[in-house]
Amino acid sequence: MAYIISADDIKNTLPGYDPKHSEILHHKSAHIADRTYAEALKNRSENTVILMSGGAASGKTEYVSAYLHRRKAIIFDGTLPTYEGAKIKIRKAERCKKKIEIHAVLPEDLLIAFVAFLNRDRKFPSEHFYRTHSESRKTLLEIAKNFPSIPIVIIMSFYLRQKNNSKMTFGVLRGIERRVVVEFLEKNQYTEEEIKREQRLYDI
Repeated sequence: MAYIISADDIKNTLPGYDPKHSEILHHKSAHIADRTYAEALKNRSENTVILMSGGAASGKTEYVSAYLHRRKAIIFDGTLPTYEGAKIKIRKAERCKKKIEIHAVLPEDLLIAFVAFLNRDRKFPSEHFYRTHSESRKTLLEIAKNFPSIPIVIIMSFYLRQKNNSKMTFGVLRGIERRVVVEFLEKNQYTEEEIKREQRLYDI
């Protein structure tokens, strides 16, 4: 079974946590997650580390549950918001002789992902959605360029409309030539303002 480190799960255990104001404990839970990650690298036997990437409500946790929870791996379920932070995690894993993979979940439709974000129990300001989707793509592109030996798995998340509800499903792209991955990511970069304007999220 995978050893999953999630700042959101950690947040649930902190005194005073209120899902309606998740941002209040976000930095504290992220710090604990980083510390737990460093300890896991040193103390656990798993040889593989999987760093998740993707903006809020992109479907990362659902993907981990569907595809990765049975893998013998240390999984860091976060957004990878900065290249420097991602590089630190990668270097720490390398020093501990771990194999590293990046699994990036990108919503097929950002508008649908935004609606899901607004309807989650964990509440954040809308800017959190714009920022995490912009920053995670920027970080992923930098990793693709600067760490060519690290496998990157691109996952497209979709919502299938059913009679009474919607079900999330995934299209997993593996083994793509790195040049193609870089070109794909370059074409799918968004600033926070572009996410709001081009995805028509102002109107929600």
